[in-house]
Amino acid sequence: MDAKQLIKNKSFCPLPWTGFIVQQNGEIRNCVLATEVIGNINDTPIEKILKGERNQKIKQQMLANQKPNSCIGCYKLEEGKNNFDIISQRIYYLKELRKVDPSLYDQIAGFDLHTVDIRWTNQCNQACVYCGPHNSSLWEKEVGPMKMMSLDAKNAVRTYIFNNVSKLKNVYLAGGEPTLMNENIQFLNLLLEKNPEVQLRVNTNLSNTNTKVAKVIKKFKNVHWLASVESTGAHYNYIRYGGKWKDFCGNLEEIRQIKDHKVTFNMLWCILNHKELFECIDFLKHSGFHNNSFVLGPVYTPEYLNILNLPDHKIDELKNILSKRIEHAPGFLLEDGYRNLLKYLDTPFEKNLTGSFNKLSVIDKRRNLDSRKIFTELYD
Repeated sequence: MDAKQLIKNKSFCPLPWTGFIVQQNGEIRNCVLATEVIGNINDTPIEKILKGERNQKIKQQMLANQKPNSCIGCYKLEEGKNNFDIISQRIYYLKELRKVDPSLYDQIAGFDLHTVDIRWTNQCNQACVYCGPHNSSLWEKEVGPMKMMSLDAKNAVRTYIFNNVSKLKNVYLAGGEPTLMNENIQFLNLLLEKNPEVQLRVNTNLSNTNTKVAKVIKKFKNVHWLASVESTGAHYNYIRYGGKWKDFCGNLEEIRQIKDHKVTFNMLWCILNHKELFECIDFLKHSGFHNNSFVLGPVYTPEYLNILNLPDHKIDELKNILSKRIEHAPGFLLEDGYRNLLKYLDTPFEKNLTGSFNKLSVIDKRRNLDSRKIFTELYD
């Protein structure tokens, strides 16, 4: 398969041949958007999973220009769009892995590691309201323990990744909060020694840019900081429980001064920031960030936070806000994000705003907070 064939095949993604995501419980998927688990390293070696039947089926479908169900998230994001200013893992990795020998993709059983998304643990110092114990140890303390990958499984997948570290073209660190995970120190130091030009992406809450891990990250040249933020001030402090808006702003200013480092904002939209999201975007734009710095998406779960719970008159108001912003043609990822949000507002959904308020009251009681005083417009 040559490069032109890869681009023409709108079903094809290089990840089943070149990478994977390791989740905290040991599950292996092709990427963070994949809906299907292709194996679990707690009971199956990583090499066997990557060359296994589930992954091979996905490859066969892609080569036949059929869209695997597991990858529907990317295909939906690409519907009706013909440019590369779209939020799609498929398009991103087609660009990032363009130097991979395309003959690899002719082999159904072939695999050569070039990218990895590694989430060693759920260690995190924030308990974002839309998150949960699987991705946050602070959440776990509130609601109970989660099953994680075993130490043997972690050591085995670490060995596999470390043995291929020189070939990696793109590394994605997430969590939890990756700057707090000591597991990343050895990995990053090995990358600095063997593969210092690697593209490093760090999904972080920017709560602390002076940890041991963060100090190593700053030594790399090609770093893309993916900062999680969706609101400002008191809204931020509630939604990102454990975080402080003032700390985020100070740390953001620090990393934006690092030469050649890039910053993008991962921004989730829910009932709590249904208008505040736009205030946050405007704040960051006025701070000097480009329209290509914003990745916007709705919160799908937990359902009680889903934006579609809002009454119809508020949904119509949001449609008007988004339409006016699109009319200004901001371009780049920001406009694509606006269009995706506007389209999502027409998704069929069974509203239960009363249920949302009940769930928030439980969180308020557990955390000694009062969402009614912060999100006044939601409760009006």
